[in-house]
Amino acid sequence: MHLYTRVILLAVTLFSVNAAHFGGDAALEQVLFRMVEGQMESRALSPAGQACSNNYVNATTKNSEKLANTTNACEDVANSTTVANDRNSNATVLTIRNQLLSLEQNLQLCRNETDSARFINCTVSTFDKNLQLLDSSNSLAYQTQSQFASNATVVQATRSNCISAAVGDAKVQAIQAANDYDSCLAKIPAQRVISEKPKEQEKKEQKPVQQQQQKPVQQLTQQQQQQQLTSVVENFPVNN
Repeated sequence: MHLYTRVILLAVTLFSVNAAHFGGDAALEQVLFRMVEGQMESRALSPAGQACSNNYVNATTKNSEKLANTTNACEDVANSTTVANDRNSNATVLTIRNQLLSLEQNLQLCRNETDSARFINCTVSTFDKNLQLLDSSNSLAYQTQSQFASNATVVQATRSNCISAAVGDAKVQAIQAANDYDSCLAKIPAQRVISEKPKEQEKKEQKPVQQQQQKPVQQLTQQQQQQQLTSVVENFPVNN
């Protein structure tokens, strides 16, 4: 997969995993688009620049994976807390149901009395107990209702704080990766100069040697020319 496409997917992953928690965070958006912009430039990088870009992609990949795992952990904790709270609330609801069932049984017991005197005696004898069951059930119902709202608020706040911390850490890591990328690119010209200096020095050392090698050849050529000239003069015919 092309480098540019991979980084686009990284940015999309960060947004899709935590889109509901960014809250229009301009700083994080700038970091993510800086990632994309940097990788658009990297498509025409030199091998040294490509190495910087590969390190950058590796860092941002690990960062996005860490962010996804952390936010998933935040969600898991929130869900497990909600389940535990619901279990406790359901236990209270069961208590209320049992109390109301006892109240209904007491009332039914009195209703079954056909004799007026026995009916009145039943009503009077169970009145205090029935009133206690009704009052207790009503109090527990109000408490449970408040607990439902309170638990939901606490879970939501804990979840938001957990995710905000994860996003904050991801922002720091993303900025650090971008800075490391820029620093790596900035070092490339200096590394190129250092690598070229030995070649220039080698050329300078080779040049005198080549000149020394060429000089005897030139002297030998002049000597041959002198010998040829002497031979021509000696063999030149002289008129008597």
